[in-house]
Amino acid sequence: MEKKKYDVVIADVEMAILSDEREDFVMRLVSDLDEKIRKITLSSKRCSKMDAALLVALDLSSEKMKADKRIRNLEAQIGLYDANLRRLREENAKLKNAMLEGKSADTTEEAEEDVPQQTETEGTETDVEQLDMTESVPAEKEETPAEAQQAPAAKSRGDKLRQIESLLRGKSNG
Repeated sequence: MEKKKYDVVIADVEMAILSDEREDFVMRLVSDLDEKIRKITLSSKRCSKMDAALLVALDLSSEKMKADKRIRNLEAQIGLYDANLRRLREENAKLKNAMLEGKSADTTEEAEEDVPQQTETEGTETDVEQLDMTESVPAEKEETPAEAQQAPAAKSRGDKLRQIESLLRGKSNG
């Protein structure tokens, strides 16, 4: 997608910006940023627009760092789930091969006793160490159809987080 020039006003400052994003996306960003800066300047008369812009930048940077940390934690947890799932599949294949090779029922029962028994609620988490998932990240709101066609990089991160969370819900439910 080619870059387009947009003339915008943020906190009464006119500027031209270049973006490869759609106009509705850019205008929503501008509107949100302007609203946050105005809210800060109105709540504190001694706070300049520059100070408010810096505070908003700091807040948004903090939110991004928390989201990145959560993504890394979820990716690491999925890696642990995948490793455990591979191990369990290998054990299952060994047991099936042992049964197909005609070993006695006693031998198979002994082999099954070596495999840790898991309850339905435990799932595959017996050997998975729990990651610190207590970091509070604001819940994402549902996207409108216009937002669904937004920036590939920003969208892919949100999609990635939702996909990881849905995978975790699916694995923990069954």
